[in-house]
Amino acid sequence: MEESDKRRAVTTRVIWIVIGIFFLIMVISQVVILFGTPFRTEPATLYSATESISFKGVFVRDEKIVSYNVSGIISYTHEDGSKVAKNSVIAQIYRNSNDIALQKQIDDLAAQRSVLSDAQSLVGADTSQLESFSNQISEKHSKLMQYIYEGEYDLASSLKSDILNLQSKREIVKGTETSYAEKIARIDSDIASLRAQITSAPYDILIPQTGYFISRADGYEETLTTDKVFDLTADDIERIISSEESTENPKGAIGKLVGDYKWYMVGVLDTVRLGTVFEGASVSMRIGSSNRIVRADIVSLKRLDDGRSLAVFRFDRYLADYIGSRSAQVRLLLDDHDGIMIPNSALRISEEDGSVGVYVQDGIVAKFKKVRQIMSQEDYTLVADTTDTEGYLSLYDNIIVEGRDLHEGKIVG
Repeated sequence: MEESDKRRAVTTRVIWIVIGIFFLIMVISQVVILFGTPFRTEPATLYSATESISFKGVFVRDEKIVSYNVSGIISYTHEDGSKVAKNSVIAQIYRNSNDIALQKQIDDLAAQRSVLSDAQSLVGADTSQLESFSNQISEKHSKLMQYIYEGEYDLASSLKSDILNLQSKREIVKGTETSYAEKIARIDSDIASLRAQITSAPYDILIPQTGYFISRADGYEETLTTDKVFDLTADDIERIISSEESTENPKGAIGKLVGDYKWYMVGVLDTVRLGTVFEGASVSMRIGSSNRIVRADIVSLKRLDDGRSLAVFRFDRYLADYIGSRSAQVRLLLDDHDGIMIPNSALRISEEDGSVGVYVQDGIVAKFKKVRQIMSQEDYTLVADTTDTEGYLSLYDNIIVEGRDLHEGKIVG
């Protein structure tokens, strides 16, 4: 009997220990849920945002194929987008790639010689021009930084010889360099040596008329012309955009010539977000990855059956950056707005009246504040500055952007 009582006592003790452990686990889990939920806040600060519509646009220009019928390796003498005069040499045909490499070295040396010869003419000049050269170098350098910031790398590269020319002149006037005659003579000798190694003279290809040259043709030169731009349909645009751009020119084509600085872009836009945009309006846009804002006129805006709109934009300014492309991602810029930018993840709907707002950290508790939405983007929403309105979001409120089970009065800090 005594043995049986001992066993019951042990069993009872074990049961109470298990109950105690279970109770402790329950208490700890509740504490973790109450105090351990991670919260993250961001201060409400002012932003300026531009409402925009993104779409894929197709370039329409008057283009003429430039052909050739000579075998060999092509070396272009002009950059894509360069304006060239009638009967200019647009490319040369060489027998082998080694001749092209030799000619490239000759051209580089000739460019250096031109810079040094220009500076050499200032030997013996007084120092009165020194400040002018220094100022010009500073201006060119500032413009160089601006081009790099805007992503205009071709324009930035074009400043290289200008800056080198000014620096060479400054060194002569300053007296750091007394003469470039020896360097020029050495370059002349190198050029003569390289020319002697070229196996044969290249065949020159001339262009038939004045225009802007592009070294690549894509097969749309005959169909995408300015006199047919208003006949294009949404299906045409989507087919062109979805088709893979050719990486090689058609046989016998060395490139193409754009004959006018006026050109068009056609795209399918979301009509719901057009707002005050209308046919005849002058609009601003950004094309591709460039930060440059360009202007265009909407010359046609047709409503489609699916609720979208087919827009035709006309440009009266030549843009070399996009002349080699058939299509590009575009942002049509609408209105500028000032307000408070908040993550969409922070937006909540009030259970009391269905209003839209956010929870902010007020001391150690969460407090719901309403917002007035201005515009929404993919990840963020711009709301009005409602600092002076009771119950609405104020500047510098700590918006709760991450947190679970938020409700009025919940402990969050």
